[in-house]
Amino acid sequence: MIVKLKERNNDYTDLSPDQSYFVVGIEANDYRILNDYGKPYLYPSNIFQVVNSNEPDDWITEFGEEGERYSYSPDLNEVGFFEDYFDGKEGAISKFWHNVNQKLSNAA
Repeated sequence: MIVKLKERNNDYTDLSPDQSYFVVGIEANDYRILNDYGKPYLYPSNIFQVVNSNEPDDWITEFGEEGERYSYSPDLNEVGFFEDYFDGKEGAISKFWHNVNQKLSNAA
C-alpha cells in the first residue's frame, strides 16, 4: 500500500505532502510508514490519501475488540517487535530492514 500526505500538517513535520510513503503495517487503523527520516512511525490514516491500495500478500490481519485493524507481515507481527526495534535490538532492526527491502524490491 502506498499513501501520500493530503496536505502539510504542522503536527507531522517529518512528512512531506509530495512524497509517496510505503505502508509497512497497520496498527489500530494507524499506518506505520517510513517517514522522511527513515523511521517507521505510526500516523493516523486519515491524514493520508491512498495512492495504491495493493497490500503485501503475506500480511496477517486481525481486528481488535472495537473493530480496529492490525496488519503486518509475519516477521513484524510478533508481540513487542517494534519495542525491540526502537530499543535498538540488532535482531529486530535487521529483521525489519530485511522485510522492508524485500517488500520494496517486489513492488518495483
